[in-house]
Amino acid sequence: MIELTLALLVASGPIVGSLPPQPRALPAYNPVTSADLGHVRRDVRKGRDEGSLSKRQAKELRREAREVAMLEERYAAGGLSSAEAAELRARIGVLRALTNGKRLGTIK
Repeated sequence: MIELTLALLVASGPIVGSLPPQPRALPAYNPVTSADLGHVRRDVRKGRDEGSLSKRQAKELRREAREVAMLEERYAAGGLSSAEAAELRARIGVLRALTNGKRLGTIK
């Protein structure tokens, strides 16, 4: 009887749900903003040195850059999705445009 039961179990294959779930690999973290934020910070510093950015403008732009960096850290903690990476790139693009616009005087 035991042999028959074992034969039936072996022949039936694995029991569904009997295996523990396999761990999922997290997406590789790739810093999206580090180089771009470096460019923004450099442009802000150049703007201050040249006098094309006021102290207040530079402070606001630096704060925005810090917020983007902190947002990236939060997103990366759970694995950065492509939508989150796209959002970070968009924010960097806006920040670069603001920085350049304020340096050139086209944006107040």
